[in-house]
Amino acid sequence: MNYEKEVHLIPDLILSFEVSFTGCREKLADAVDRIMSLVQTLPCVQGRLEKLHLALMEALTNAVIHGNREDPAKVVTVCAGCDRRAELLICVTDQGEGFDSSTLPDPTAAGNMHEGHGRGVFLMRRLVDEVEFNLGGRQVILRKRTATRKR
Repeated sequence: MNYEKEVHLIPDLILSFEVSFTGCREKLADAVDRIMSLVQTLPCVQGRLEKLHLALMEALTNAVIHGNREDPAKVVTVCAGCDRRAELLICVTDQGEGFDSSTLPDPTAAGNMHEGHGRGVFLMRRLVDEVEFNLGGRQVILRKRTATRKR
């Protein structure tokens, strides 16, 4: 499998960056802060990004813990940039086995309130404008419409 070629699935990004890291849960907050610092430099970004920060934390946590199973030999790659519509896209790709996002139970349903999975994806979907899964669930794309885009 050629992992490097799979990462570059975001077409037509005007300005972008890519970072990779091997991760453990203790380093997630530092990785998110570093990535958000880079995100802030993109020209399509305006305003406050607290919700995006939390969505990125959930995406990286899922990639490191559930995707790569905290294997120090596996890499998480993050690519981000602005598309032609001045929307911000952040793509998180892990080297795990993937999953089917459509099979996640609704964590707000009465029988699922105490389940240990599904909340991260639920939160991401509420914190950004669009969440898309690719590569059999090994890649998530977070899309955030910015203040510069006219509706």
